[in-house]
Amino acid sequence: MTIWDETTDSTKELVFTALDYALENAQLSDQPFTPFSFARREDGTATLTRFAVSPGADVPETIDAAREYLATAEAGTTAITLAYDGYTTYEGERTAAVFVEAHQLDLDRALILAQRYLRTDGELQPLGNPMLQAEVAPLVLGVEASDGASDCGA
Repeated sequence: MTIWDETTDSTKELVFTALDYALENAQLSDQPFTPFSFARREDGTATLTRFAVSPGADVPETIDAAREYLATAEAGTTAITLAYDGYTTYEGERTAAVFVEAHQLDLDRALILAQRYLRTDGELQPLGNPMLQAEVAPLVLGVEASDGASDCGA
């Protein structure tokens, strides 16, 4: 059983929303897009946060800063995604891909999905289906208490 099997339908929906939005962002430029996250709340609403690349920083530094920011979630958050552009290797071939890390807060680990794509004549074409790349440590390490204090238990 993989973490995907343990993930609720509502979190899977958030993951696919993030994947679709990541592909839309990748379509805009040959350059990596600005990493972003969606945070879903108990009432089903989601908020978008972008993590701008600061001058002189590269995309991996920005992703690390985003992970640091996402380590504490607002009370009432049920799932968080982090999306970014990069490369993956499949069957010995390196291709561009969008990645979505997703953490359902009641699970003790997160998942990373990748959607490979080709850019042909300026158009982005997805390759195959999204692939489960890894199960990793959770994105969120703690949830803010309603009074603003932080509970850093995993």
